[in-house]
Amino acid sequence: MDTTTKAIGGITYSSYCTESRSGEQFIADHAVGYILSGSITIIDGSQTLVFRDGDVVLFRRNHLAKFIKRPPSSGGELLVISLLLDQPLLQGLAKGRSPHMTGLVSADAVLRIRPDELLQRYLDALPAFAAQEISAELAGHKIQEFVLLLLRTQPELHKVLFDFGTPGKIDLEAFMQRNFRYNVPLEKLAFLTGRSLATFKRDFEKIFHCPPSRWLLEQRLKEAYYLMREKSARPSEIYLDVGFESLSHFSHAFKRSYGVPPSRLAIAQ
Repeated sequence: MDTTTKAIGGITYSSYCTESRSGEQFIADHAVGYILSGSITIIDGSQTLVFRDGDVVLFRRNHLAKFIKRPPSSGGELLVISLLLDQPLLQGLAKGRSPHMTGLVSADAVLRIRPDELLQRYLDALPAFAAQEISAELAGHKIQEFVLLLLRTQPELHKVLFDFGTPGKIDLEAFMQRNFRYNVPLEKLAFLTGRSLATFKRDFEKIFHCPPSRWLLEQRLKEAYYLMREKSARPSEIYLDVGFESLSHFSHAFKRSYGVPPSRLAIAQ
């Protein structure tokens, strides 16, 4: 198998033998990834970040991100331990705690965590749990321990982890121009802009003068055309990057729009 996973409660151990571009593009809950080997490239709409062996990254809920997971170039597997910091767990920890609102926190979809000595010792012990059959209850306690150790060294993350609100209304045009490459349902896009689906569609047509589905398709095809025409990219390399679910769907839509299959355009370059 190219990918294997073992989940114990909210702790997941994953290994990848080959490059993978699959993964959730809408981050519904906070999560933490600890990379043991290999690398993960994360694209969040405004920047591209690369995390490697030993790096710890916090994925923030209610954000969009794409993941490219690669095994080490020298051989072997990409190994990642993930901790799910879901809302019930965090709400339980928040009870009785005084809010800590000092310090600046980036609005980025992913944040690099820099462990202190105690947190690093905790992380180094996690792989041992992969070889054991522990209960979901114990896994939950281990995740709570991680959160407490994390807040000890980065107290400004209180305002991130213990923010249980929903996204507020934002500039729809700027959001869509930045995020049209993400293949997520319209309901998610509406939610992230602080709108109901009906309001999202109404506001969208006022701004772009066409339905969201048509505009998204046109933008993705234009981006693909540019990448193949100007950057000599191959269809198989870019269809996921520009927001299509499959190569066949991309090829069909491209031919219908431009009159030729994308493979012919790529060959012509």
